[in-house]
Amino acid sequence: MKRGFRVLAFAAAAALALFAVPASAGDHGASSYLALGDSYAFAFNPLVFAAGGATDPRNFPGYTDVVGRALDLTLTNAACPGETSGSFISGSLPDNGCQAYRSGYPLHTAYLGSQLAYAVKFLKSHDHVDLVTVQIGGNDVLTLQALCNGDPTCIVTGLPAVEAQMAANLTTIYSSIRSLAHYRHTIVAVSYFAFNYNDANNLAIVTSLDAVEAAVALRFHVRVANVLGAFALASAPSGIPCLAGLQVQLPTGGCDIHPSAAGHAVYARAVLAALPHQKTD
Repeated sequence: MKRGFRVLAFAAAAALALFAVPASAGDHGASSYLALGDSYAFAFNPLVFAAGGATDPRNFPGYTDVVGRALDLTLTNAACPGETSGSFISGSLPDNGCQAYRSGYPLHTAYLGSQLAYAVKFLKSHDHVDLVTVQIGGNDVLTLQALCNGDPTCIVTGLPAVEAQMAANLTTIYSSIRSLAHYRHTIVAVSYFAFNYNDANNLAIVTSLDAVEAAVALRFHVRVANVLGAFALASAPSGIPCLAGLQVQLPTGGCDIHPSAAGHAVYARAVLAALPHQKTD
């Protein structure tokens, strides 16, 4: 998502030594972790991108690497910056930059077709996938915001229809993972945080988005990471994740919308806390 719900420009968290280099799931017998989603899961960093680092996806580590390392699982990250819940299912549906990114730069994992098709194929061909995380939906709201040119009334009016379509898309996604791929192990839905917990409009939109995602997730026995609450605690007392160092600091001042290394650590703790019998401290 973008600061003030602006259009995504391929941003995510800083690539610091805190995170291990992502591994590929070449060993079908190894215990593994499949990460799916948008630029948050991809962990794109605009500063690294501007410096020419996008040619090597290992320059963009994030919470998925922390989770994989904590659980001793081999990570395969299929996330794509700018993916919407619709384009996740079919590349012919509108996205917020995913196809453009894929045409110019490598993802963490190379594949043809949609992210959902890849996920189903991966899960069918790998017998020891202990965890799948799914983070998708933020770009659906960004697309609405772009269409509304930032008009709050327009966004509030259009949000129910966007969320209804997102819920339908999430139903397709989880149904495919559970039924087509016959995946019966742990899935965690990873949601979003507010950029300003003191801003009633911002908080209401993110809360509504997260609630829709959680409602669909629970129908498919998908665990839900409490990202909104985790960032609220981590950004106290200001209530502003940027001021708390949880978002990428821009050289021109202020923050990019995506998590910093510290923000990705908060994300990782939220994901781990959603798992059964996991300690996060």
